[in-house]
Amino acid sequence: MTNYVLIIAVVAVISIGQLLFKTVGLKMGERGFSVLYTDPSAAMLFLTSLALYGVATFGWIWALRQVPLTTAYLFMSLGFVLVPVMAHFVFGEAVTLRFAAGTLLIISGILLASTA
Repeated sequence: MTNYVLIIAVVAVISIGQLLFKTVGLKMGERGFSVLYTDPSAAMLFLTSLALYGVATFGWIWALRQVPLTTAYLFMSLGFVLVPVMAHFVFGEAVTLRFAAGTLLIISGILLASTA
């Protein structure tokens, strides 16, 4: 059970990293990657995103010691649910009925495939 909590935490951390990458992208605008040299807050967000991915990678490897990859990888699809939901609250991006239906299918698929 602990490993599944860790896997879900990894997905959550990666999802937060995606939001930070989006924030960096918004700060870049037309200036591109040069903003990382001129805007310390953009550089810090970018480095924080990379650090989160690094920490998540260690957590992923730790969890895979006990959980088969075929089972663990199912949970990575939760990112397709978490990122848009968080983007809705952070960036005001739309969450549609189709998204809700797709979310239901993803979660149903994870439950179906991961339970024996």
